Amino acid sequence: VRPGLALYGLPPVAAVREKIALVPVMTFKTRVMQTKRVPAGSGVSYGHTFITPRESLIGILPVGYADGYRRGLQHGGEVLVRGYRAPVVGAVCMDLTMVDLTDVPGAAVGDEVILWGRSGDETISVNDVARIAQTISYEMLCTVGRRVPRIARS
Repeated sequence: VRPGLALYGLPPVAAVREKIALVPVMTFKTRVMQTKRVPAGSGVSYGHTFITPRESLIGILPVGYADGYRRGLQHGGEVLVRGYRAPVVGAVCMDLTMVDLTDVPGAAVGDEVILWGRSGDETISVNDVARIAQTISYEMLCTVGRRVPRIARS
């Protein structure tokens, strides 16, 4: 028997999804480390790969590709803050990721940020994240870095 992804509550293939109601058991989260209000036309991250289209509130997250949050997520990645979706903006760096918090009411330093998992009525699945990063969910789960704390709950 090879339980694989099912141990994480993820169906390995569509046939399993149709037969067994699995529930994801892993959430990858961090907190807003810093915010910065920037004017329209500001470049964000290395190489200014994102230019703010309006005055924006940028959140800086202490997580990056060294933690398993892949660089490919700079193109379409989202996180959840206070139950709202916030887009990843600019390059995902080794240790930091920037997100646009402009449309998240009351967003502040210390807010919990869901990279994959649930916040309020919103969910970002590891499958969603893997698709955007152009990989598979199992790779996302296996490459979460050693410096990311693991907290087990029963």
